[in-house]
Amino acid sequence: MKIEAFDEFGYILWYYAPVAYNSFLKGELEYTKSKIGTKPVFYFSENHSEENKHFDPPILAKILHPEEHNTSCYTLKGPKFINNNWTPPPYNEVYKNDKFVYDKPILTIHNKNTKEWMSHPHNYFDSVTLDKMFSMLKHKFQIVYFRPPDNSEKFKLQKDKHQNSVDIGDKEVLTKHPEVIDIENLLLETNKIYNEVQFMILANSDHHISPAGDAVIPAYFGGDLFIYNCPNCTSANREVWRTGSWMEKLSGSKIFGHNNYDELLNNITEKWL
Repeated sequence: MKIEAFDEFGYILWYYAPVAYNSFLKGELEYTKSKIGTKPVFYFSENHSEENKHFDPPILAKILHPEEHNTSCYTLKGPKFINNNWTPPPYNEVYKNDKFVYDKPILTIHNKNTKEWMSHPHNYFDSVTLDKMFSMLKHKFQIVYFRPPDNSEKFKLQKDKHQNSVDIGDKEVLTKHPEVIDIENLLLETNKIYNEVQFMILANSDHHISPAGDAVIPAYFGGDLFIYNCPNCTSANREVWRTGSWMEKLSGSKIFGHNNYDELLNNITEKWL
């Protein structure tokens, strides 16, 4: 099988990586091609190459049958393709390591600062919410904050097309909480690329918080995943971000969905504190 994956990163993880891994297990994988920085995604592919290319709209809609159109990825039960020749790679097992280990259990908080639907981010944690999360969780957990650095090319992270960055005030919040580790600082201390460091930290954690969209990544690493999906935007009714989503099949993680910051914080407090 020949895999060429240049869709949005979420679709690459939902569809192409499991299909490629299933083919690899059968000894049928010829090669994989994907975006810059995707070798950690296709670590099992002996013939992997990368190009600075992006398909928009996603090519996934064109290669599946109509009843398996990529919009079915947004349902709670998921698309039909997850039932056949689809095996999520065991990233949690592969990337577990002794390098990123701390005195307290790791908690990963993911965020984004790129425009969505050509306007300010909707699925993200604003500075007020970030400050609350850091304050309530940093004493029990070693928080590692994930947000792609502005100079992403330096760390071989290809952003999707139209991903224009805006200031969300997160760096200012980080200065108030020096106990929180910024992934960008970890990147500067290693010679590894963004996705490799990200996967290594995630593999050592059972606690994850993420906005919708980016939540596909931590869903691959087990444990608890709390998701925030904005209540009044294009993705508001996408069931994939809800509690018990089919994304639990990616690693056996437990997914809890929320459309409200306060509800999210209350449920985190109830379950983790």
